[in-house]
Amino acid sequence: MTAPRPLPGNIGLEEKTLATVFVDSTFWPELAALPDGAWTAPATRALRDVLMSLHTSGRPLDDHGLVLQRAAELGASTFVNLAYLNALQGMADLTAYYAPHYVAELRHLHARRELIRGSHRVIHHASEGDLTPEELATLASQLGGVVDDRKRTGFITHAQAIDEALAVVESSSPSAISTGFHDLDAALVGLEPGALYVLAARPAMGKTAMGYAFILNAAKKGYHCAVASLEMPASQLTLRALATAASVDLSRIRQRTTSGPERERLRLHAGRTRGLPIHYLEASDQTAASLARDARKLHAAGELDLLMIDYLQLIESGKGGNENRVQEVSQISRTLKKLAMELQIPVVVLSQLSRAVEMRPNHRPMLSDLRESGAIEQDADTVLFIYRDEYYNKETDQQGIAEVIVGKQRNGPVGTIKLSYSSEFVRFGSLTQAAAPLL
Repeated sequence: MTAPRPLPGNIGLEEKTLATVFVDSTFWPELAALPDGAWTAPATRALRDVLMSLHTSGRPLDDHGLVLQRAAELGASTFVNLAYLNALQGMADLTAYYAPHYVAELRHLHARRELIRGSHRVIHHASEGDLTPEELATLASQLGGVVDDRKRTGFITHAQAIDEALAVVESSSPSAISTGFHDLDAALVGLEPGALYVLAARPAMGKTAMGYAFILNAAKKGYHCAVASLEMPASQLTLRALATAASVDLSRIRQRTTSGPERERLRLHAGRTRGLPIHYLEASDQTAASLARDARKLHAAGELDLLMIDYLQLIESGKGGNENRVQEVSQISRTLKKLAMELQIPVVVLSQLSRAVEMRPNHRPMLSDLRESGAIEQDADTVLFIYRDEYYNKETDQQGIAEVIVGKQRNGPVGTIKLSYSSEFVRFGSLTQAAAPLL
């Protein structure tokens, strides 16, 4: 019987990497960012812990006396002693020039080990048959993440968090993606990485049109976007967008009664937008887990900056009906929030509202109207509602006006933004600034 192959590792490289700190301690933050599993030997793990403790307390890392004293305090003297430090000093390069390469190699070795362990888990559960197909597929989809160097693992120090916060302060422009609507951007600062946005409305309010407008406006600026439409196929979504951009009544297209000039405008806008970086995740039986898998694949290929899902209540749980729907939707919303944070992209999910809106004299939505709300309002960073008074009151003086109600904003104020709205072409626009065409 063949003995199992040992997991890949390089203890000598671990020691040489730690020795670099004694040459140039400013390299420590990059080394400290390595995950715990990058250190495979008891001695290198112990020395890493000692150096981490010294750094946290603001003490120098290149003073052997302090290192030995802290090792004694932590009970690590068995591994971290004078003989060990002298041996490491002899391994150190004259400069820390190659230190980043050492860290990259240790990270790669750790990823290979995790990939092997994860693969064994998949093989085990596939052999045992103790997981549902959905659970097994999710487990398998997570394997790619362990070899993605862009994914942050482990922990960061308070100093690193402060540096990242100051970088935001010093930045000349927000990192958010513009919605394409000046008035809405002024309230939201755009769509921020890692945030979950819920865009909710009753039927016929235009939530799909607005959500898809976010996608088109972002794609026009070069952002890679994805649309998971569980309600209509991609061709129907794009047809509606073409009709909006070309100012052609969609009903005339459906009835095949468009004029020659109208068809020419549709062809013109189609030609202009053919190359937009948009992908469609077409499957009517998508689950939160399958959406996450598809999103991870696109993101790993560098082709996902913004994800829009239409709509929340059509996402299946994959549990086979073992839970009530409120619990299922709560689990789905948590999965989408985690996905936004994991990939550091904005995720916009459209949602239906309950009929309670129709029962009140004032039909403007509020958070409690979120259908099967569960944890939606808790998980969402921002909740937006669309309300058009002309839909309920034909005599209103708000003809052609849509209200976007910010019902929740984790990092900003709530309130109402008014946009222009064309019911004929299902088109939103800014009131205080001329709106650019969607296509």
